[in-house]
Amino acid sequence: MANSRREYFRRTRKVRLRELKHSRQGIIAMIAAIAAAVLFVVSVMISYRQNGEGEYYVGSIGLIGLALAAGALILGILGIREPKVRPGAPRTGIVLGAVMTIVLGNLYAAGIH
Repeated sequence: MANSRREYFRRTRKVRLRELKHSRQGIIAMIAAIAAAVLFVVSVMISYRQNGEGEYYVGSIGLIGLALAAGALILGILGIREPKVRPGAPRTGIVLGAVMTIVLGNLYAAGIH
């Protein structure tokens, strides 16, 4: 009895996953969040090579990364609200976008004064 029940739920889960589609907004959110993380790493590397004297060049890269991270957060939230979508890409966009928004926002706030 338990074995047949287990098989039934395995089959229905596979069918349910096949019916779900990938969210276009979620994929864009994930790509934007990854791009923001890459820009953060690039700006840290540039600042390290110039002994902390990156000035406007590093600041502009960070500001672009902050805009990408905030956009990824918004698009991820919109993407996960769509009906019948796979949640992987939107969740990745939301989590990475939120982390990068907090990190880059704090760096931007610390650099103002």
